[in-house]
Amino acid sequence: MLVQAYRDPSPANMRRLVETMVYGKARFATPELCQARSDAALARPEHLRDYLEGPPKGAPLPKWVRTDLLPSIQAPTLLIHGRDDRVVSYETSLYLPANIPDSRLVPLNRCSHWAMIEHADEFNRPVTDFVANN
Repeated sequence: MLVQAYRDPSPANMRRLVETMVYGKARFATPELCQARSDAALARPEHLRDYLEGPPKGAPLPKWVRTDLLPSIQAPTLLIHGRDDRVVSYETSLYLPANIPDSRLVPLNRCSHWAMIEHADEFNRPVTDFVANN
């Protein structure tokens, strides 16, 4: 879906992508948001090109986390995860706090990849508290 949306960032393809990223499709996959996502993508053709010339053509996917280094993280760490995320598995979010010493996980039900948008208040409360106290 992501590759298709980057090849052709039309509002229709952005709708399909947004519907993948959210739990509440009817609420978030609005024509206005899909048009805005399309406009934003078209405004950055170099970003689209860089992505399309990478993983879709067989380039190795970047490994974002060296799991052997997780136990050495000393900074307090807050993890927020949409329980219904179809992009990053929930098991990934269970693995991280089990391996980062001073970490906490806030799972949000009925929430997919865009936790900060889908559940803004439930997202902002723990973030605000975490920042204020760490």
